[in-house]
Amino acid sequence: MFGFKMHDGQHMWHSKPQIIPAASFSRLNMTLRPPLPAFSNAVQCLWAAHCSDTGLPQVTEKLYPDAGTSITFHIHNGSVAARYFHSSEVALSNWITSKEYFGVRFKPGGAAALLGEQLANIQNEEVDLMEINLLHKESLKRLLDQLSALKSVNQRIDMIQNWLAFLASNSERNHWSALAANALTHALSIQELASDYGFSRRTLERHFRKYIGFTPSQVNQFGKLNRARWELTTSRNSISDIALNCGFFDQAHFSNFFRENTMETPLQYRQRKLSQISNT
Repeated sequence: MFGFKMHDGQHMWHSKPQIIPAASFSRLNMTLRPPLPAFSNAVQCLWAAHCSDTGLPQVTEKLYPDAGTSITFHIHNGSVAARYFHSSEVALSNWITSKEYFGVRFKPGGAAALLGEQLANIQNEEVDLMEINLLHKESLKRLLDQLSALKSVNQRIDMIQNWLAFLASNSERNHWSALAANALTHALSIQELASDYGFSRRTLERHFRKYIGFTPSQVNQFGKLNRARWELTTSRNSISDIALNCGFFDQAHFSNFFRENTMETPLQYRQRKLSQISNT
C-alpha cells in the first residue's frame, strides 16, 4: 500500500527538501549531521550550535514554514530543556548567545510518528516536551539527564541519535513521513497522491490532519515555497522562470503567494539572502 511510484519530469520539483543556510548559521557555529538510516524517513537532520563572539546577547533568525517540525535542546548551566516547535507561518527565533543548542529537524509528520500524534495539533507555539502528555516521556527524561552529564558535542549528538533510533524501533507510523515527503516534493494533485497510496481523497486528508497537522494541499504549498526559496538563493533563474518551475500559473501568482507566506517579495528575499551570503 505504501510503495513509492515514480513520476515523470514535469511532476518532479526536486528529489528531497533542501536545507537553506540561514545568516545566523555562521554566527552560531552551526554544524549539521545527517540522520541514521534507522530514522531517516522521519528526520531531516541533527544539528548543534554554540554562539561565537557576536557581541550581542542574542541572535534573531527568521524561520519559514515547510511542514517540518523541530525539537531544540537548550543547554545552560548544566540544565537541559527540550522545546518543540511546529510552525505554519513565518516566525522569529531568538538564540541566546550564552547557551548551547542541539536539535532535531523532523520531516513532515516525523515527530508525530515517533513521539505521538498529539504533536501534530500543536502549532505556532513553542512547548516544553516534559510538560505535555507524550509517548516515550520516560525515555526523553533519561535523555535529558544523560545530555546534562556529557560535555562533547559529538557525544551529545550520538546520544540523541541513539534516542531517535529507539523511538523509530517502537514506531508503527513512519510511513506517514514518507507519504508527506511525496506531497512536499512532487507537484501532484490530492487525487493523484491518494491514488498512489491506495486511499480515497477524504481518507488521505483525514490522516494528514491527524498525523501531520496539515492538509495535503497545505503540505504541497509548503513544498512550492521551499523550492522557490531554494531557487531564489542558489540559482540565477529569473523570477518568472522560478514561478513556472515551482508550479505557479505566472509571476504575479507566485509573487502574491510568496509575499503572503514570507512577508517579502521574491526579489526582496533574493537580495537579502544573497547579501547575507556575500557577507559571511
